[in-house]
Amino acid sequence: MTLRYALSELRRPAARRVFGRAWLWVCGAGALASVMVVGWDHAFFIAALWLVCVFAPARIAVEVLHSRGPRIRRDLQLALAGRQDRYATPEHVTLMAEALFAREVHLPRLAPPDLGGKVIEAASRLSDGALRSGGGPAGVIQAATICATLLQQWTGAVAAGESAGAIPEAPRRSTAGNGVAPPALWDPSASVQDQWVTLRAVAGLAALTITLTAVYEDCSGRAAEAAGAFRALAEAALDYVDQVGLLLDGPPWDGVEGAAQGGLSPERLSRLAETWLGFCAAPPPAPRRLRAFVEAVAG
Repeated sequence: MTLRYALSELRRPAARRVFGRAWLWVCGAGALASVMVVGWDHAFFIAALWLVCVFAPARIAVEVLHSRGPRIRRDLQLALAGRQDRYATPEHVTLMAEALFAREVHLPRLAPPDLGGKVIEAASRLSDGALRSGGGPAGVIQAATICATLLQQWTGAVAAGESAGAIPEAPRRSTAGNGVAPPALWDPSASVQDQWVTLRAVAGLAALTITLTAVYEDCSGRAAEAAGAFRALAEAALDYVDQVGLLLDGPPWDGVEGAAQGGLSPERLSRLAETWLGFCAAPPPAPRRLRAFVEAVAG
């Protein structure tokens, strides 16, 4: 599983680029060591030998995983489905989160290409942390509840801002360049670029809520009490961000009854929004920003 999982990771261009750079350094070091042993008179022959017989074959084989990697990933997911230990390791949790995300989430049109990967990574980290810390499935649904509560507040703030057109009293800061959170959940007078950064974060939060709910139901074997409300809220939010971001006609935002749970202070909601927006706005990978969000969810 570990070797096949590692090979399936090379389906991503970023992973193949990292491997290519690392392999180039390894081959360069090997060629230099060979020259030191054999002598500089044979340097050209040794360099050509390492390039043609060592570096190039491995690099070509890795590039083949661009098409083969997704098939390996699907085979791993199919082999894992139904097993009792499908959440036993972080790799298993990631595979299950990917499968459940692909089955249940349909991202809106304004979502960037890397948003799905970020949602899966966040869901995997939150789920694995909850399962390893002793909280079990209850910890996973607790994380989903926190995300749903934030989603309800955030989408409501977007709707209120769009209806009233109010400008927050605090001075605004751009979010598009560095992922720094704004002083309010939504600024209707911000630039389109900044608004899209926020809307994409809201869409990612909705997808995360659905994925965490699905993980809970799959690992516990029972439906969550508020699962229907969580899914209805998240799916409505996914439609609403397209409506706002693409200036489409649609019904006003009314929220979903029973989706948001109390108990989160305004300071914690602000911290959750700030860290999630920072993670979504940053170019991948962003491990520190993800860690900050996971810690904010953990409280």
